[in-house]
Amino acid sequence: MADLRIRAMTQDEFDVYRRRAIREYAAEHVRAGTWSHEEAEQRAAKETDDLLPDGVNTAGMVLLVAEADGELVGLVWLGRAPGQRVGWWIYDIEVVPGQRRRGYARALLEAAEREAQRRGADSLGLNVFGGNDAARRLYESSGYQVTSIQMRKRFAS
Repeated sequence: MADLRIRAMTQDEFDVYRRRAIREYAAEHVRAGTWSHEEAEQRAAKETDDLLPDGVNTAGMVLLVAEADGELVGLVWLGRAPGQRVGWWIYDIEVVPGQRRRGYARALLEAAEREAQRRGADSLGLNVFGGNDAARRLYESSGYQVTSIQMRKRFAS
């Protein structure tokens, strides 16, 4: 792994991230069948903005980026879990497509765990879409356990 540095996300980086994250989150929900294409982007924007009303300065939220050799290679967004007093949640973790399979996701996950513990969390949870096998393997190999499973059967129309 190249020289990796994990630091706080800047507001300019957040602005770029927010636009991309909304688009990708909406597309994931459309693929999963939970939202229609027509409503997806608006719902994704509302959820994101409700959670991060003050961007990188939102209380109870932490946005970190990873840089390797001065190049942004990934990010993680974590914060207090909804309705939890001491549990924290990973809202998003991603590695730039051309930088995957180099250990950056694991490094970001470990940084998130350290940050959550530093802030008094007794646990760290996350959600992963069922078809994301690589992410599921990472989380399982890092000690995360399945706490709930949603399933669906599609009918031919």
